Amino acid sequence: MSFVTWAGGLTTLVEQLWSDTDIEVRTSARVSSVTVMPDGRYCLQIADGSVVEADAMVLAVPAAVAAKLLKPLSVNAANLLERVRFASVATVVVAYKGAGMRQIGARTGTGLLVPSSRGRLLKAATFLSAKWPHLADPALTLVRLSAGRADTREIRDLDDVALVARLHGDLADATGMTAEPAESYVQRWPSAMPQLEVGHLELMASVRQDLARFPGLALAGASYDGLGISACIRSGERAVMTGLPQAGPEQRTIL
Repeated sequence: MSFVTWAGGLTTLVEQLWSDTDIEVRTSARVSSVTVMPDGRYCLQIADGSVVEADAMVLAVPAAVAAKLLKPLSVNAANLLERVRFASVATVVVAYKGAGMRQIGARTGTGLLVPSSRGRLLKAATFLSAKWPHLADPALTLVRLSAGRADTREIRDLDDVALVARLHGDLADATGMTAEPAESYVQRWPSAMPQLEVGHLELMASVRQDLARFPGLALAGASYDGLGISACIRSGERAVMTGLPQAGPEQRTIL
């Protein structure tokens, strides 16, 4: 199996898309409320006090956020969206030095997954230095460790030092490695991973059916149409086809 990416990370794609279009992009612009104006257009109140008026609106936000914004428009759609559960996630990039990491057999692959039945905090490990040639370094091995499962609060109760120690211990037990972390970087994503459970497709169909009475309003993202980059791209394309034909050509804004 082969993998492709940008050496500067996936943000390279986003930055290039921004530079190649005439769309206005506003970062750190949290939308606090959405209302429908008498002419059917949308009025977005921004937390900094500014206002954006739009012919169409694509909510590419988690279901819980969409529920809050949509409740004044449709209590039913908001209540349905609130049924989507989320898991909090933490990722840790660890740098290992020395032969204690290079000698393990698992390093010849790109990573490993740990099932919930094993009772481990570690959910997955990606051997970044093996997966991505531009990260290969004979003196240093980079590994990304992931944690966070539905209905557990364990990662929330651990500080960064304890989290790294637990995840490293799980990886060592699984692989037999003897190397110790030289450096680590922790990122936490509270309530970031939607749980697409049995009945999710029917749930989203009901939400969209309810919202169909609002022309140019669409939902996009992992909460609605599936996890992963390809699923999110398809979701975005679907949202554009639903929402943007109603939009005027004068201005398109991304918040």
